[in-house]
Amino acid sequence: MKLLPFLASVGGLIAMAIPAHADSDDDAFLAALTQAGISYQNPDRAVTAGQKVCDLANSGTSQLDIIRDIRDLNPGFTMTSAAKFAKAAASVYCPERLSTDSGGTATGGGGGGGGGGH
Repeated sequence: MKLLPFLASVGGLIAMAIPAHADSDDDAFLAALTQAGISYQNPDRAVTAGQKVCDLANSGTSQLDIIRDIRDLNPGFTMTSAAKFAKAAASVYCPERLSTDSGGTATGGGGGGGGGGH
């Protein structure tokens, strides 16, 4: 009969291990923010905002619009720090959304003009 409580406790540990995987993504995101020099007061709110970056990207919002939204909703952010936040979020929560050819700030268009590569 002592085996039954042991199995029940192992079952509880397995059930708790499943959400821990999601927490490791959150921990990775918070670490990426720290590495980028971005501080936050509330880790839960930072994680929620990071996940929202991917929700917006997945719904078709351009990267530039996401970065502008981050900046506008966080008065202490510059466009550069907002871009760092978006990059940290995408690198953890939706890496397939990272733009590798534009430094992470492409709008998907190709547009404009830079210079000729000299």
